[in-house]
Formats: sequence, C-alpha cells, structure tokens
Amino acid sequence: MPADRRPGDEHAEAPDITAVAEELAAPVERVFAEIAVIAQSLTDVVTAVEGRGRRVRAADLGVISPVADGTLTGDGALVGAGVVMNPGYLEDEERYLEWRQLTRDGRPKPLLLDIDPASDDPYDYWEMEWFRVPRDEGRRMVGGPYFDYRGADRFGLTFATPVHSGGRFVGVAGADVPLAELESELLPVLRRLHQRAALVNHENRVVTANTPHYATGARVHHGIGDPPTDVVPIVADLGWSLLLTPAE
Repeated sequence: MPADRRPGDEHAEAPDITAVAEELAAPVERVFAEIAVIAQSLTDVVTAVEGRGRRVRAADLGVISPVADGTLTGDGALVGAGVVMNPGYLEDEERYLEWRQLTRDGRPKPLLLDIDPASDDPYDYWEMEWFRVPRDEGRRMVGGPYFDYRGADRFGLTFATPVHSGGRFVGVAGADVPLAELESELLPVLRRLHQRAALVNHENRVVTANTPHYATGARVHHGIGDPPTDVVPIVADLGWSLLLTPAE
C-alpha cells in the first residue's frame, strides 16, 4: 500500500469531486467574507470623510481597528487583519497601514512595521503581490504560502481585496492566515480522496497536499507527461486548483 494511503481507503467510495471542490473553497471564501466587513468599514470612513470635503487622514482610520479586532477574535484561523493604504492616498501619511495582529495570548495589538522607503530595509508592501494585484488588476488575491516575514518560522498566506472610492484605488483590506490553520480544514477533505491530491495556487505552488510527494511551497508542473493528471478548479478567480495524480 502506498505511504500516502490509509488502511481502508481502498474500500471507501470515491467522493464526488464537485463536492470536494466546494469544501476546499469554503474556508477560503469564509476568510474573504470576513475581510469584506473590514473593507466596508474602510469604504464607510472614506465616504464620510470625503463627503465633508476633505481628504482622509491616518487618525480617521482608527475606527477600523475595533472591526479588525472583532474579526481576529471571532475566527481562530486569522492572526492579522486590517487595511493597507495606497501610497499617497492619505493627506498626512505617504504610506500607512491600520493592521492588527494577535499576540501569543490571543490579544489584538497594532502591527508596527518600518514602511519608510528611505530606510535601509523597509517593508515595501506596495511592491508585494498581494497588494499589487488588487491595485493593478482590481481583484482579490491570496499571496503565499510563504515563510512568515516576522520570523514566526511558519508558512502563512495573506488574503487581500481591493477597496475603491469614486473609481480610485484606496488600498486593500486583508488578513494573515497561518497555513497550519487553513490545513486543519483542508486536509481532512483531501485525505478522503483515493488519489494523490495537491491544492495549488496561481503559480502552481503547493498550498497543501494529502501526500509528502508534494512539498508545501514547491512548484509543480501538471497536465503534461506521465502519469496523467486531472486539474480541478477550486477558486477560479484566484487561480487555485486541485491537482490529482494516481497513487503509486
């Protein structure tokens, strides 16, 4: 029996792949639904402030922190959430983020980063894919999996969705999710499959898999060669798909 199959799997009925795809997409869509609440909070701030005839300032975004805190404490899968502003949008700050993160004891606190482009090693969020894609293509994005830049020694993903006002890009609302938390929902679904299965992102990098044959973060090539593979769309607009190959 292959190492990536469990005793009894060979006798179990193969699950419906459409149902599997929906189950795999569900936790991703749940995170975006929670981000949508934060995005609406930013939209409300922008609408109210600009409706009074002035530009948005950093202090105006303070009302978003309680919303982000509620999102963090309400969903144990998230470790960070908030908004990241388009450079030059605010009146008093060239670059700014109103972002909250959970401490080890589960309390939200501000995330403090060096975002000054003149510093020696700034956190240049304006160049990162999870910010660039919403800005340049006007669509939501999941960056990663990547090793946590804050040195947490774990794989993580950044979910982000664009916020616009009057046709102008304001910034993104987003959340940080440790891969281990997402895997806790995805792996039980993948393990029901009778084939080797890997959930891959838009770059064909492995998010998670039901077999050590696929390493997290590694890029895989599918659709060509032997053995034959099946590719099932999971979240089409993100470019996420399920790669299936026969178990050896």
